[in-house]
Amino acid sequence: MAKVDGPLMSMEARGKLADSIVFFPWKGRHVVRRWLTPKNKESDLQGYVRASLKAIGKFITKIVTTGNGGALDSILYQLATSKAGANMNWNAWLGEGFLDALVAAGTFNTASFTALVAAYSALGSDEKTAYETNAAALAIADFTFDYGYTTEIEAGCILYFGAIAAYNKALAASAPYNIHPDSWAASDVDDFKADMVTDT
Repeated sequence: MAKVDGPLMSMEARGKLADSIVFFPWKGRHVVRRWLTPKNKESDLQGYVRASLKAIGKFITKIVTTGNGGALDSILYQLATSKAGANMNWNAWLGEGFLDALVAAGTFNTASFTALVAAYSALGSDEKTAYETNAAALAIADFTFDYGYTTEIEAGCILYFGAIAAYNKALAASAPYNIHPDSWAASDVDDFKADMVTDT
């Protein structure tokens, strides 16, 4: 991307020229670059990535926060903000805990995603019911993606993904955060949901 002063003999230029170059301001500078037509790649891998991001995003939006560090911030929010690195948003940091579970040898792995869904499906009936009940109480909704991973992702599974994120980020040294969610009892799932919405 070229940086230009006085492009096209003017003090500012915006827009495209003959579908070949485009002028625009960027970070206070006037720049020019080749005209590109964005493409929405809908490959299987892209579908898996987008389904993963949508799932963890649906979980994160249910964590109660006032946004100003107030007394009504949930325990989970307080744990995440206290452990997130400097200059990193707590929600991106926590979401990374889930995405880390899907990466093998530095590359997003679709088999890891389906393995996590299978692990959720294999939970005991009491534990799976606890995930489903708490997800319903949080108003987390099932969803289906159009390409990539096209099987319905249940609300309880989304909550399970959030538990994986919390475990991978070692939010606390106490239960349930120091136990892999595959081994959580129904009461651990209840406690996790309570930590998402309460401050004590």
